[in-house]
Order: sequence, then C-alpha cells, then structure tokens
Amino acid sequence: MIAFLHPWLLAGLTAAGVPLLLHLISRREPPTVVFPAVRYLVDTTREHQRRLRLQNWLLLLLRTLLIITLVLAAAGPSAPIRQAGGHGPTALVLVVDNSLSSGAVAAGTTVLTDLRAAGRRVLERATPEDALWLITADGAPRRGESATLTRLLDSLTPSARRMDLGATLTLANEVLASAPGPGEIVLVSDLQATATSPGEVRAPLLVARPDGDPVPNAGVGSIDPGPEPWTTDGGRVLVTVAGSIGRPTPVSVRLGNRAGRQALASTGTPVEFVLPGTSAGWWPLEAEVDPDELRADDARITALRVAPVARVNWPATDRYLAAACEVLAADGRIQKGDEVLLGRLGPGASVVEPPEDAAQLGALNRALSRRGILWTYGSPVLASAATDSGALLGRERVMKRYTLTPTGSGRTGVVATVGGAPWIVRSGSVVLLGSRLDPQWTALPISALFVPFVDALVNRLARGEVSVIEGAPGDPILLPDLITQVRRDQRSWPVEGGAAFRAPDVGVYYLMNGPDTAGALAVNPDPKESDLRRATDLEVRQLWPTSRIVGLGEAGVAAFSGAVRADLRGPFLWFGLFCAFAEVALASAWRRQK
Repeated sequence: MIAFLHPWLLAGLTAAGVPLLLHLISRREPPTVVFPAVRYLVDTTREHQRRLRLQNWLLLLLRTLLIITLVLAAAGPSAPIRQAGGHGPTALVLVVDNSLSSGAVAAGTTVLTDLRAAGRRVLERATPEDALWLITADGAPRRGESATLTRLLDSLTPSARRMDLGATLTLANEVLASAPGPGEIVLVSDLQATATSPGEVRAPLLVARPDGDPVPNAGVGSIDPGPEPWTTDGGRVLVTVAGSIGRPTPVSVRLGNRAGRQALASTGTPVEFVLPGTSAGWWPLEAEVDPDELRADDARITALRVAPVARVNWPATDRYLAAACEVLAADGRIQKGDEVLLGRLGPGASVVEPPEDAAQLGALNRALSRRGILWTYGSPVLASAATDSGALLGRERVMKRYTLTPTGSGRTGVVATVGGAPWIVRSGSVVLLGSRLDPQWTALPISALFVPFVDALVNRLARGEVSVIEGAPGDPILLPDLITQVRRDQRSWPVEGGAAFRAPDVGVYYLMNGPDTAGALAVNPDPKESDLRRATDLEVRQLWPTSRIVGLGEAGVAAFSGAVRADLRGPFLWFGLFCAFAEVALASAWRRQK
C-alpha cells in the first residue's frame, strides 16, 4: 500500500482536470460553409480530422499523467518494497551500547570500536530528510543530523553506567511515538545477557551484535567488610569474584596504603581476608584481581570506618537485649561502659524504648523535649504490620508500636519505617524505637538479624555515624538525613539530606554533616557487567518479537528497511519526465504535419 509523507499535497490532483478543460474548450468550432469549388476536399478533411482527434486525446492523456505524477511525487509516496535501492523519510533511533562491558578487548581491539563502526555505517545511509536520534549508556536521546551524531559516536568511550536494554528500547519507542512518518530502532550492542530485559517495542527493531563468543573475564563482584565501624584490632573482609572465567583467579585486598593480602578465589565463592588493626578514622578499602581483557571491573573500592568499640550500659533485666549485648561483648564489638545507654533516655547517647506502662509516656515526652529531641511518642497502634526494607532492616513483623511524631518541620532522622510511618528515628545522639524489643511487640528479638541490629544501634546510630552506602555511577542514590555536602578529593557538591545524588564516576564519596564526616558513598560498576555472556538470538526474539538480528557488518545494509517502505518519488519523477518528453515529441510532430 502506498503512503504519502505530505498527503495534503494530493489536493493538487484537481489540476489534472485542466488539460481536459482546455481540450473541451478547443473543440468549439465556428459554423462551416462549404463552397462548391472545395467539396472535393471534404472527404480528405474527414480522414485527417480522425487522425488529429487521436493525437489530441494522446496529448490530453500525457498532460494529465504529467500533472498527476508531479503532484504524487511532491506528496512523498512510499511503498512496502524491501528490495528498493533507497528509502523514504524515516525516523530512526540508533542505540549504541557503550556500557562497561563494551570495553572488553577481543582480537586486539575493544568491542566498542566495532560497535562504533557499525553505528557509523547506519548513519552513512541516512538522508537529509530522515529524523535521527542517538541514545547511549547515559540514557539521553540526542537528535541531530548524520554528521553531528557521527561525531558524537566517534567520541564514545566505555561508560561505567549500566544500560538496561529493555528500558532503553522502551525509551526509543517513546521517542518515535512523537515523530512523523515511519520509524525504526537500530540497537548496536554486545547483547550482554544480564543487560537484556523485556521492553515495550512496537516499532521495527534491528539488532546488530558481534559474531563469535565473548572473551573470558573475571572482576571483583563485591567487597564486604562486615559490621562497621571496625575496631582498632582489625577485622575480616569477604570478597567475591564475578564473571565467566572458569578457573581460580588471584585476588588482593588493601586497606589504605598498607601492603595487600592475597588469595585465590573462584567465581561466585566468597573468600575471606583477615586484616590487622589500624588507627581510628575513615579508610579506603580496595579489592583487585589480576588484569584481564576487561580492565574496568578489575578493582572495587569501599570505605571503612575504624573506631573504638562503643562502651554500652545495657539493662541486665531485659532478657533479649542483655543476651545480644553479651554476644557482642564476647565478640569484641562493645564494652561495658556509660558512653551509650541502651533501653532508656540518659544524659548522653541513648537508645530509647517506649515504656511498658503507657502512663509514663507523658513524662518521657517531656524529657525528650527538654533534651531538644525533635520527636515524641504518640498514640499506640495495635495492628500487625511489617517493617519496610531498608539499609538497617529487612521485613520484620511488628505487632504493637507507638507512632513517632516530629515536633519540628519535616521528618528528618527517619531510620526505619512500618508501612511508611516512622518506626525508628534519630535526633542528635538519641535513637527512639517505636516498639519495645520484646517478642510481644515485634518478632525482631527472635530473628537472626537481632544481634547485628543491636550492633548497628550502639556503634553507628547512637554515635551519630551512618553506614557506607553502595551505588553505581549515574544512579540516583538517596542520601541520609542531615547530609549537607558530598565530598571527593578536592571536589564537593552541596546537597540536601534525604535527596538523591548521582555520582559522576567510580570512587569513594564522603558524606558531610557540616564539618563532620557522617558517612561514605562507595560508587562502583554494577557487578553484572563482569559477566560477558551474550544473549542468544532465540532469547532476544522472545524478549523483543519485532526484532531482526544481524551481524555488526550487516548493520548499514539492513538499516532503514525495518519500516519496509521504499521512496517512490524517484520513479514517479522519471515517469513524469517520460510523459513530458512524449508530450513535446507528439506536439512537435503534430505541428510539422499541420
């Protein structure tokens, strides 16, 4: 079926009636008087007029066809002819996957080099009438001419940002939704299996991928220093290797500028390192594997807080709290002392439970107000619910609790919630719990996470410290409350606590509360980037049914045919030119005969 880029120009077809009108007007003849002397010419004239009438009808037909073909050509016709040499005006979104895995070296060149070459071949086939967009790992659609997008393509380098191919194709589909005429998406990617996902793809999709198998690779998948802060006696680090390498690989772990410890690690199996103690403060902790064909994932970094253990005064009459504290004390995580008061409000750092007797709630709220605490206890809630998953807790059942109400503006200091409502809050050096740590109030005391939870309460929250946050470059990362600045080396970013921060690159960023370091943000590539296994053609077609899959070398030839519409303006113009020459030739011959 023929479609038109400018269908409003078809109104010009009415001009095709002009030759017919002129022809009818020219047929009006004046009265004829036949003289006796010329009667012998009548028969000859009739025969000549029959020939002229045929020539006039041919001229009428050619002139009408000439006008029709010119109008149709101006309207931009296209038809579903895949074998046609050119293509009609097309809206095309070129997606080039320059995520971290594209930096892998195969046969002496990076995968991204081949991807860029395939993208250039696609853009070379574009015409000035095509609408072009380029989407890369940063997720921003860029529109431009072929030359402009080619320069952007040539400047691409492997990005630490991860590209979710399904989400990116959905974005490309949205871009095409606002474009006139037929559209097509061209995805140029190494088709990393962990990056493929379902997406809403309605437009024709061309997928260009490398031939052959990816290179083996190993990268640092995770580095876990365990509960923080560490004591000055040192601690243990668990490191996991990710990737597709089939043999153990050497791994080293280094704290600050100290000499590293080494071990052999297999993919997916954590290996433990015991590191000696160091002085109090924040320290970078880095794990690294031997260099391979993908260098960008060979190291992973985090931040480690080293501090003396908290000196805690815990209630011996509280069965569950006492048991947890005894375990922590035996493990060297806390000591007996008066730095942190556990269970009730004291003059210093305190972890406060609501009183068993509701009549004592008013006195507790007045004491909190005198301390300048920005939260108070409200009405009881007896409905059973579960805590919301967060950095401190997962899903834990809560049967009884008190509401926690802010006395100031906003809800700063929320640490954990139940159904979105504050359940654990911190104001200064005071932590308020919405429930007593008793199985009749919450299932947390009989959970395996209870001892680490108490460790976090006394060593981090009550002392005004927060845990290290993990994130990936470019991802929005929610910051803890009261954070005023993010700092890395000589750079700093003013921020608002509770807002999202996007780290521009890999590294450790320190979270500042005024002049104090309140925590750290460890930014590393997504460990999924280390697994270079490619999705099969069958897996791709199951995810994106409209896709056609070709090798990188065929991307240029196969592009601009997904919409399956060839540009018919050339054939129409050539036919119009033929009609014009035929009309001139016939009219000239007619004048010579006359």
